[in-house]
Amino acid sequence: MQGLFRSFFTVSFYTLISRILGFIRDILIARYLGSTITSDAFFVAFRIPNFFRRVLAEGAYSAALIPVFSGIVIDSKDDHEAADFVENTMSLLLFVTVGLSIVFFFSMSYIIQILAPGFSANKEAFDLAVHFGKIIFPYLIFISLVAHFASINNVHGKFVAGAFAPAILNISLILSLFVLTPYFSTAGHALSYGVLFGGVFQFLYLYKAVLQFYRPRIRIPRFNEKIKKFFRLFFPGVIGSGVIQLNIVIGTIIASFLPIGAISHIYYADRLNQLPLAIFGIAMGVVLLPSLSKAIKKNNEKEIEITQNRSLEFCLLISLPSAAGLYILSDPIIHILFERGAFVTEDTFYTAKVLSIFALGLPAYILIKVLITCFFAREDTKTPLYISIISVIVNVVLSLLLISTMREMGIALATAISAWINTLLLFFILRKKNNLSLDDQLINNTFKIILSSSAMIVVCYFLDRMFFENIQDLNLLLKVVSLLLLLICCKIVYLGMIFMLKVLTIQDLKGYIQK
Repeated sequence: MQGLFRSFFTVSFYTLISRILGFIRDILIARYLGSTITSDAFFVAFRIPNFFRRVLAEGAYSAALIPVFSGIVIDSKDDHEAADFVENTMSLLLFVTVGLSIVFFFSMSYIIQILAPGFSANKEAFDLAVHFGKIIFPYLIFISLVAHFASINNVHGKFVAGAFAPAILNISLILSLFVLTPYFSTAGHALSYGVLFGGVFQFLYLYKAVLQFYRPRIRIPRFNEKIKKFFRLFFPGVIGSGVIQLNIVIGTIIASFLPIGAISHIYYADRLNQLPLAIFGIAMGVVLLPSLSKAIKKNNEKEIEITQNRSLEFCLLISLPSAAGLYILSDPIIHILFERGAFVTEDTFYTAKVLSIFALGLPAYILIKVLITCFFAREDTKTPLYISIISVIVNVVLSLLLISTMREMGIALATAISAWINTLLLFFILRKKNNLSLDDQLINNTFKIILSSSAMIVVCYFLDRMFFENIQDLNLLLKVVSLLLLLICCKIVYLGMIFMLKVLTIQDLKGYIQK
């Protein structure tokens, strides 16, 4: 179990580096583009490959490949079968994504009509989105191969390369704003090429990392039994693991009918909401899947129960205070990070409102990553698929009902509610199948975590009123220092309660981080 958490902290550390670079990227995008026609068009175009990136790299692809490949690695007496599987799946993935990219390139105008039907009434926004989409979409080829090589490394217990890869994309986007913008009519064009170049460098980095285990070459794919099993898991998993991202895409489609800027408000809020989700939820899912898959292959019931319970406990430990902090501090966070240049006070107001509502669903988003892994490790991708269909339907219906009175905030609320429905259904079905039993430690610590979070919420609320009641009158340095002090005070209160109630001990922490 301690090995699992050491791997988790490794993935979290490199994910944190990537997210810090991502915030620098978003601050620069907000400064260059604000919430304009160009920014809305870029975010719509970027949503397509970004959806595939998150589903492939953080969900369906690894969910299908890792259980199958773990079985090959455990059962095979030599590396020949494993190397054959790696090469076969890589070649198949390459041919499929190249074909998809060609199809999407020539049908991009139809894709944008589906993703942003509201753009049909705005020719400038529509033409920009189509142009950006054609530049960006080949990124899918490279990021798919990145997901493939990262999954291979994860099965062998090597998580660094896959965790650091997103940082390469962020570096590429930051450099593109400074280096390429002067050569194009808008910064949106520079960013689009930055996405493509970032994908190429991510691929080269991951390919080098996988060479320590295999030297895969392109060949004509063979549909053997292992490949067929992989696809039986993969296709249901695409929707099942990508439901959060699918809901965000649906929100983008509906938001295209709102005034210009709504799509950008959702994007910036989602980026902040994704920070704890990526660092903790996605990181836990990445390291949990190979560990749980191997425990299930070995039929080690005790290890399975401990792994699942401690993973859920850790997610609650992180997600509840994170959600509370983002909800209460949404306005000063957005103001300090983004309100400058083309990003004006009105943008701060709407983005902060969206973020606070997204935060209500944050614990659900993180728990989904663990619960859905409990299905994937058992080679069950169909049940999460059926649950995700229900979740998406709920999201669409609620978004359409709420958008007229709540604008983009209604889309955020619909997404949060559908995430909680998804979480509860996953949990109850796991319980019904006797695949998840809650131990006394998890139940007792859940109440203690809620109590600790409540104490932190009280402190956070009063410090927010004290520091930021007149935030517009403060200079930037004072705003940043005040926010950091507030966060430190909240962390001290929360951790103090956690240690006082013995949810965690110093000995536990030493065991998790020491080798």
